[in-house]
Amino acid sequence: MKLRLSFACTLCVASLTSTFPAWAQDAASGETVNCALILDGVQRLACYDALHDPGAAREQADEANLKQAEQRAETLAADKATRQEIVGNALEGDPGSGVMAALVNNYLDAEQSLFSFAGSFVAHKPNYILPLTWVKNPNYEPSSPRLGLTSYDYDLAREEAKYQISFKVPLLTGIFDKKTTVWFGYTQKSLWQVYNQDESAPFRETNYEPELFVRYQLNWNIGPGTLSAVSAGFNHQSNGQADPRSRSWNRIMGSAAYSYNRWLFMVQPWLRLPEDSNDDDNADIERYLGHASYHAVYKLSEDRTFSLKVLNNLRSNNRTSVEFGYSFPMGDSLKGFFQYYNGYGESLIDYNVRIERFGIGVMLNDWL
Repeated sequence: MKLRLSFACTLCVASLTSTFPAWAQDAASGETVNCALILDGVQRLACYDALHDPGAAREQADEANLKQAEQRAETLAADKATRQEIVGNALEGDPGSGVMAALVNNYLDAEQSLFSFAGSFVAHKPNYILPLTWVKNPNYEPSSPRLGLTSYDYDLAREEAKYQISFKVPLLTGIFDKKTTVWFGYTQKSLWQVYNQDESAPFRETNYEPELFVRYQLNWNIGPGTLSAVSAGFNHQSNGQADPRSRSWNRIMGSAAYSYNRWLFMVQPWLRLPEDSNDDDNADIERYLGHASYHAVYKLSEDRTFSLKVLNNLRSNNRTSVEFGYSFPMGDSLKGFFQYYNGYGESLIDYNVRIERFGIGVMLNDWL
């Protein structure tokens, strides 16, 4: 009822009375609306203004709608109490049924509200800073089939910082309906030899990953859980270096997200686009990383999340890579973050060498 009343206040008045109560007409339905019955003060004033100045009333209604959109976005995205109510706490025995599906819906609604009124950047993958990581066996001599063996111009330290920045921007929304959105996404992951002061603390490796994809929100109940969303698009990843340390590839990627109780399961298959053998910096990358990544996220509470990423080449010469993450409360406003990586492809320069890394730092935003 409130939406219809709000809409009525933006219309020209077709029929007026000179005595209280004042009435405005809804052009869409033809029904008259008693302005005095509108509970919201801003909308009620706009309704009365419509009796005398329809243009001003329309501006006021637009401002009121914008304010409501902002308040809704803030409620969905920033109200920690709302999210805590959804998630509960598994450590205290709170039930897990439907938790992740409700959390995914809240997240998608918050996204839509944010960019509907502001065209805002939205977090894509997790954003984190690991000021201290330690690598067991650094890759001192990166290599690839075409470019051969190379080395760094400095002594490589085992300790380095690692961080990831990831965001996305909506390009087209509501193509077929409000569930369909075209996105531009960007992720940057850097490995920084910050403690290597003797060598001027160089950035050892930075991977740039722009992508363009379309996502469709499903909410299909399948089995015990919910198929929440699917996506498909184009992905480019490179390290921006010149030969002989240049690495890059292009892929057609898809994804599907399935929620069950406190779990979110995601699979991201890809098809690598072929390159000329004379230009391919890493022709054998799929022998190490395979054709898909598999993710599992478990929401223990609003501020405690476990995540697992698995890569497997699905070959007789089997190679498996795992990335484990755990975010936890650290004060009132920050989350701590621990990450462990063991396998191939943590960065493009090390795609064909097994790396084992431990890192500790701060989680800026989690998966959900």
